This record gives sequence, C-alpha cells and structure tokens, in this order.
Amino acid sequence: MELKIGGEVEKVNGKELNYADFVENYLSRNQPVVFTGLTDDWRACKDWVSDDGKPNLRFFSAHFGASRVQVADCATREFTDQKRIEMSVSDFIDSWLTDSSSDEQSLLYLKDWHFSREYPDYVAYNTPIFFLDDWLNLYLDKYHMHNDPESHQDRNEISCSDYRFVYMGAKGTWTPLHADVFRSFSWSANVYGRKKWYFLSPSQHHLVYDRYMKSSVYDIFGDVCKSKYPGFEKFRRSGWSALRNRMKSSLFPVDGIIKFIIWRIQYQ
Repeated sequence: MELKIGGEVEKVNGKELNYADFVENYLSRNQPVVFTGLTDDWRACKDWVSDDGKPNLRFFSAHFGASRVQVADCATREFTDQKRIEMSVSDFIDSWLTDSSSDEQSLLYLKDWHFSREYPDYVAYNTPIFFLDDWLNLYLDKYHMHNDPESHQDRNEISCSDYRFVYMGAKGTWTPLHADVFRSFSWSANVYGRKKWYFLSPSQHHLVYDRYMKSSVYDIFGDVCKSKYPGFEKFRRSGWSALRNRMKSSLFPVDGIIKFIIWRIQYQ
C-alpha cells in the first residue's frame, strides 16, 4: 500500500457556516477543518493577551497562580510519554519567564489543566455551536468519580472531571505522536501564538504502530526501532510528516483548544 499525501486542511469562516453544512461537509466525512472568526469575543482573548500582543503570563500568576498543574518536560522521555512534573501555575510562569531571558530553555509544557472545572465562574470561552453536542463532557458534568466521603479529595475530583483543558507552552515545546482520548472528535483554539499540527490519515495510521497495533512511534523525527515498527521505514521514505506539534509560544483552551480542528481516528 502506497502512502497518499493530502493537501492543506480547509479553512472556513465559522461565522458564515451553519450547523447542517458543518455536519455534511466535515463531521460526517471525518474531515479536519480550521475555523476562523469564532474567538473574537472570548474573555481569554482579552485577558490572556497583553496590549503589545504578547502572552499576559503575569495575569495567570496573579489570578490562578495557586493551581497545581501537570507539566511535561519535552526534553525527557518517560516510557511512552514525556516526563510529567507537578507544580503550581505560578512556578510554571516563573520558569517560562526565566527561560525566555536565557540561552538555555527547559521546554516545559503545561498540559491537561482542567481550567473550566477549577474556575467555573471565569468563562474563558464559549463553545461554538458546532461542538455543543458533547456527550462525553455532558456525562462527566453530572458524574462524580469519587463518591466515598472518606477518600474524596477536591483535587481528585478535578483531575477526573472532564476533558476540557488549557495548554500553555513556549517556543519549541511539543507533543509526541498520539491519538485523542477514546479516539474521539476534538476541537482546539489558539488564543495566542502558533501551533503546528501534523495529521496522519486513518488509512495510514498502521504504518506508525508496532506489529501488534499496541504502541506507536514516539517521535517521528527521532530514531525509530526498525524491528518494532516495520512499516515506519516506508512511511518515512515517503516524506509524509505526521501528527506532532511544535509551537511558538502559545496559549489555548481545549474542550477543545483554538485553530479549530476536528479529527477522528477510525479503525477499519
């Protein structure tokens, strides 16, 4: 089977598209799409970006600095993922600002912050109409993971509460090859900066998995074990670059997150 390399993801003005056309042209066809014009009125776009156009990092320290978050060390692999560190948002911001003024960067990437659940009164964004039919989060909004009062902890409840996240990272931070949770649809949006995405089509995904379809290649730009991933050499020689992101400094919520992208990995 030869690789088919697709073109660019279509970009559409979200204010000019109705729900029925979205379903027909993208959702039912399992096609990625980039929406524009849907974040203009978001509170996040005002509070999280300074007047000079740079990320307002001190705003996070001042208003949300005590929150404990998971931070990925993009330079260190741990099993099939990047090493995770728990720290406060304030410490993460301090590290980002310190690194930005030095020659050596630690490449720390704040991930999976349940911002909306932790700060329900701070409405950072409004979910676009295209993504309101969200069975996973609607269920988790009503379901409590920890019902035993003796073992219940607020932090446990937050960490298992939903799949709405905020991500933050400086230039050069990245995520290994992966598929979204439960192989679901997802959407994301950039409040600030640029995030580069590589997508591998469902018909090609087997080329980056091992022969048992259990684990995927960690870093498609790094050294890959040929005996474990026999299909990867063909994949690599083709010049197709798949499913990884490298960022310029960026902030984005995930309910998603802010270049809106829909994707679903389907197994045939």
